[in-house]
Amino acid sequence: MGLIVSRRMALRLGFGAVLGTFFGGSAVGCASIRHEASGDSADPDEFHVPEVVRSAGGVLAVSLTSVVASVDMGAEKPVTTYTYDGMVPGRTWEVQAGDTLRIDLINDLPELHASHEDMGPFDMSRPHEWTTTNIHTHGLHVSPEGNGDNVFLSIAPGGRQRYEIPIPAHHPGGIHWYHPHRHGAVCQQVRAGMAGMIIVRGEIDRVPEVQAAKEQVMVLQAIELDDDFQLAEPIPYPTTEQSFFPRTQILYTVNGRLTPKITMYPGEVQRWRLVNAAEGKYMSLALEGHELNVLAWDGLTLAEPEPNDVALLSAGNRVELLVKAGAPGTYNLVLTPGSSQHPDIPGMPHSPNDPGGSSEDHSPHEPSPMSTGELEVRPILTLEVVGEGPEMDLPSTLPAYDPPMPPIARTREVRYTVEREPDNEFDTFGINGLPYSPEREPYQPRLGTAEEWTIINATDPKLARHAHVLHIHVNPFKITKINGETLDKPLWRDTWVLTGGTGDSFTFETHFEDFTGQFVQHCHILSHEDLGMMEAVEVIE
Repeated sequence: MGLIVSRRMALRLGFGAVLGTFFGGSAVGCASIRHEASGDSADPDEFHVPEVVRSAGGVLAVSLTSVVASVDMGAEKPVTTYTYDGMVPGRTWEVQAGDTLRIDLINDLPELHASHEDMGPFDMSRPHEWTTTNIHTHGLHVSPEGNGDNVFLSIAPGGRQRYEIPIPAHHPGGIHWYHPHRHGAVCQQVRAGMAGMIIVRGEIDRVPEVQAAKEQVMVLQAIELDDDFQLAEPIPYPTTEQSFFPRTQILYTVNGRLTPKITMYPGEVQRWRLVNAAEGKYMSLALEGHELNVLAWDGLTLAEPEPNDVALLSAGNRVELLVKAGAPGTYNLVLTPGSSQHPDIPGMPHSPNDPGGSSEDHSPHEPSPMSTGELEVRPILTLEVVGEGPEMDLPSTLPAYDPPMPPIARTREVRYTVEREPDNEFDTFGINGLPYSPEREPYQPRLGTAEEWTIINATDPKLARHAHVLHIHVNPFKITKINGETLDKPLWRDTWVLTGGTGDSFTFETHFEDFTGQFVQHCHILSHEDLGMMEAVEVIE
């Protein structure tokens, strides 16, 4: 989504009402969740920083192994889950514009425990073959063809694939991320923790005040587990009392740890670079006693820092912040009450009852809510302000990302649909009424042209509310309207939310430049994507 909400607005409406403004008034509930865990890290005095690998000689060559591993996240026992190289999150990749990203992806995940007979007929709109994998470089403006950022490749267990992804010399600096994108398996693998950050260095890094700030990478995840702290397998053909993606607890982690601690001195400025790498969770973030000075959304720099107090990140969004430490003391980066999983649980009957357990049951790892007037918040990171040092400044201007948009060659209406046939117990997810099929002809824009798309939440109003999160590969987009109202200041993003109200919409312009080839646009609530809410797009000459 990528949205800033002022404290004044939050206090006037209450955070629940603020989120209702953007999610159609529906509660962002916990339908099949019994625990949402947070807690103390194994070493609360250490902020865990993922290992960084940097390009050399114009190439970043990495070996990346998908493997089941036991990971210490600071919970009461190690977590058994899918990982990259035995780590959650994976290493941070740092490149320069003009570099080539060379990835040797090795799939050491096990063969499916469920047999194909157990799965029934092959169905592209259910979880399937969830230990087959691939990789997507979310946010990079790169080619989707061949062994580039090609999400149609499939690497079965025991297989391997080399990717060669040239990054254009004019690519803007910013943060992006990598994660699996094999249809039918993406929700399972991302909710397991398979993700890592990508940093492209650029003009933003040469702003003196930004360059002087200590950089902190923060990969925010929601690791979905069973009661034994293990990743549960999907259920392709659930009963009405089951979910496609079962779980009984969620660990909200920062760089794979529960509530780590960062230390700053009064007047120090740090650069916090955050990605919401959860499968489908909204994260409404606030830092007690501090403003969030926003530099960029989705790797696209603003014209000037925007100071605010609450930032809403949909799944897949990235945000860059400058944080200036205030008076000595201890503060918390918190998830406000608007933060949770998506408001619908695919595979569950639409009922006010909760077959999976009550959201009022909590894991021992979930800290007690802290009352702040009318608000209750939950910490995911602690900031300790202590000591002394030189006063640091914030920049007044930034190298804005705002390229010219060619004349609009074609307009399009895209409907994110959720429907149910009379004889079907579960909803059907699709785009323009059609679940994804590899046999369907892709939508074909022409290279070098610009189009205007209006994205509409077309959930059947007889069903429960469903929010959706649009993400389109390769090219970012400029949002010009929300619910038909023209924005005073357009917003550049590659990921944006459709609220939970039927008929809610937003309109964007996008330029199909530099690359031909086939990629996808889809819902980044990844359970929705696996259940069919995805469409192939092929840019042609």
